[in-house]
Amino acid sequence: MIALSCLAACQRDQPANGIYVEIHLKNDTDIDRYVVFNPNLKSLKACEETFAQALPQVMATLPDAIPKNSTATGWKCSVEDPAKREPKK
Repeated sequence: MIALSCLAACQRDQPANGIYVEIHLKNDTDIDRYVVFNPNLKSLKACEETFAQALPQVMATLPDAIPKNSTATGWKCSVEDPAKREPKK
């Protein structure tokens, strides 16, 4: 259990070539998430500490495919592209 805690905590500080942020959305359609990649973020820790400040700008500049009435219900920072993850069974 301690090893898993360290693994998660240690990974937060590992340098990365950018961070993916999966934003969870609520809107009138079935679009429930939007993923952005930020090459300027170099660690999960930096993402977790700063993304709340960036969220309003991201939401203000959503692509046309995302309904303008969307609201963010949360987000998750990741070094791997969430779109490439295996679907949960």
